[in-house]
Amino acid sequence: MKYATIFVSLLILIAVLIPGPDLPDVNIGGYDKLIHFAMFAVWAIAARYDFSEKPFRYFRIFFCGLMFSALTEGLQLLVEGRSFDLYDVAADAVGLIGGLVISGFVLTLIGRIKE
Repeated sequence: MKYATIFVSLLILIAVLIPGPDLPDVNIGGYDKLIHFAMFAVWAIAARYDFSEKPFRYFRIFFCGLMFSALTEGLQLLVEGRSFDLYDVAADAVGLIGGLVISGFVLTLIGRIKE
C-alpha cells in the first residue's frame, strides 16, 4: 500500500489548522491562493501515484480532493483567526486539475528516478 496521499493530506491539515495569529502573512499579491493551488496540485499527484491502477481515477481523485478541500475549509471555522473561504476552495479545485494534468509527466519522472 502506498501512503503518499495520507502524508500530503496530513501536511495540508497541519498547514490549514495553524491558528490565524500564528500564521505568516501570505495574503500579499495572491500568494495565499497560489499556496492553495500548489498544496492541492501535490495532493492530486500523490493520489494519482497511490491509485494509478483504479478505473475512473481522474474524476474520483478530483471529487475526493474537492471534498477534502471543503473539509479543510470547514475545519478552519473551529480554529482561532481562521475562516471558510470559497475562493480557497476554487484555488484548490484549480490546483487539483493542474496536478492531474501534470501527474503523468511527474510520475514518469519518479519512475525513471527509481530505476
